[in-house]
Amino acid sequence: MTRNVGFYTNTALRLLLGITFMMHGIFKLEWGYGGLTEWLHSQGFPLAELFGYVLPWIELLGGILVLIGAGTRYVAALFSLILLVALLKVKLGAGFISSSATGYEFELLLLAVSVHVAATAPNSLKDVWVSLFERGNNGHVQSNQ
Repeated sequence: MTRNVGFYTNTALRLLLGITFMMHGIFKLEWGYGGLTEWLHSQGFPLAELFGYVLPWIELLGGILVLIGAGTRYVAALFSLILLVALLKVKLGAGFISSSATGYEFELLLLAVSVHVAATAPNSLKDVWVSLFERGNNGHVQSNQ
């Protein structure tokens, strides 16, 4: 039995989104709260101290949740909001591609993936289990959504 292409592509996008945010969260934690907070201040973010502490954990834990499929739609929607703020507040002025690697093409792509995952991914571990192991009479994965 073969699965439909949509199952594999949606799963790949969900896993890549989770890995990407998890790694960015780890990077920010290694960078340190002071460094991140200082950078947020330099970009003119209000509540930079709060976001300096919260953002790495949202990215790390949210990435893990997306990887395992728990609360995926909600986390991906939160990622979309974070990316939208990053695009509008930090990246937009640099242009689509920049020689200094500050263009907004990466964030725009992650935003599109986040919106897609928020709209299509299983939202609970039960839904992930169902999509992996249960099939309807037509051989296609059943959805409880």
